[in-house]
Amino acid sequence: HFGHRPRPASRSPRPFLLKPPGWAGSARIAVGCEEAVGRMFSCCSGKPSRSFDYLVVGGGTAAGYACKELDAQGVAAGSVGVITAEPVLPYERPALTKAYLHPPSAKVRARLPGFHTCVGGGGERQEQPWYDERGIEFVKGRATAVDLKRKTVTVGDESCTYKKLILATGCTALRVSKFGVQGDDLANVFYLREEADAQTLVKALEAIGEGTSKGKAVIVGGGYIGLECAAALVGWGVDTTMVFPGGHVMARLFNADIAKWMEEQCARRGIKMMKGDVVQEFVKGEDGALGSVRLKSGQSMECNLAVVGVGSTPNIGFVEGLTLESGGIAVDGFMQSSEPDVYAVGDICAFPSLYGGLTRCEHVDHARKSAAQAVKAAMGIRTEPYSYVPYFYSRIFEYTDTPIVFNFCGDQSGECHSFDRQEKGMAAVWVKEGKVVGALLMGSPGPGPADKAKLEQLALERPEFVGVESVFEQAGL
Repeated sequence: HFGHRPRPASRSPRPFLLKPPGWAGSARIAVGCEEAVGRMFSCCSGKPSRSFDYLVVGGGTAAGYACKELDAQGVAAGSVGVITAEPVLPYERPALTKAYLHPPSAKVRARLPGFHTCVGGGGERQEQPWYDERGIEFVKGRATAVDLKRKTVTVGDESCTYKKLILATGCTALRVSKFGVQGDDLANVFYLREEADAQTLVKALEAIGEGTSKGKAVIVGGGYIGLECAAALVGWGVDTTMVFPGGHVMARLFNADIAKWMEEQCARRGIKMMKGDVVQEFVKGEDGALGSVRLKSGQSMECNLAVVGVGSTPNIGFVEGLTLESGGIAVDGFMQSSEPDVYAVGDICAFPSLYGGLTRCEHVDHARKSAAQAVKAAMGIRTEPYSYVPYFYSRIFEYTDTPIVFNFCGDQSGECHSFDRQEKGMAAVWVKEGKVVGALLMGSPGPGPADKAKLEQLALERPEFVGVESVFEQAGL
């Protein structure tokens, strides 16, 4: 196996690591490794000669967990490279719309290095020394092309060669300008996908807070990003309105009854909602930044800032020649693509579903688990085919004493049946051909880890549907 060594009973000392003279990057090399030294110096001179046994493209959550698994499986130092366009090391991306945006009064506010991978999954916090000790080299820049025949990835004016390639490039935010909406490039119009985006939004919120009023915000979209950002912004005292075309929030998952419960909870906490309308233009104010938005209905809404969350698209345009499915790269149960030495994980892979066919899943739980699966397969380690129960969750208003949490496990393509558990919140199941294929719990404070495990078991067992209350009672929920 490429670069594979058995894990010793007690870990031997890591190689001493060195930066070549004049090197300003974050990569390190092992002293005594002449090949690595040659690679590093030739890289500095612009020669495209970086070479890796395992090359990970992408610097997000899945990339961090791929590195974790490579280390756990005993990969040799100096054999792993990571190409990343972000200036920071891999981190737990869900924090960007949750604790990162918490108001100054919150007990917990996520900031790097606090949420680098793999703390979200209960692992070590992988900061620069962690990667240095393991000889994992970062290549800063955006991958622009993959030559599958020559096994090279182009990054700027240089390239990296690989023996095994793991694609973990995630998604990019869908921009409303693609649908003809004007002005989304104005200052104080935000798309949240990277840590730098969240950092800039927080600075804008701080600037608003320093003024005489707390300002007004428009949230464009009624899905995950919209709800989580709206919940955070009202905590800053900002007058916040969500604008979305559907009849209720989270239309891709919630039915009308579940959405009604969520919307009432949000209204009590200060979030306003404008349904059945869309933003057609972000209008410049007197200071050159965002001043208002113009809606399709003809209304105009004054605002200091806007956050857009209307979906995302997989970052796979830089690679050609792989079989595609469901908007992503088709893989088998070992995350292997149509090219034997290329694997795809996280948001961009279309993997075999427990419910038939191939499916994509844009959620952190899948990113973590698919990354580990791909690494084992790439290293030739025997493992069972990927058998994943889709899991989605959200936690909002966590800076208060009454947070709202929901957990969903399973297949959401069936018919949704829900019931109001009063002070316990909402429960729902998704039914297909008389069988329960998905289940949800939502409330304040909401489900815990034990409840999540029971929801997952429900989705796996697929019991006969005999009524929502009965299904949850039999599951111990």
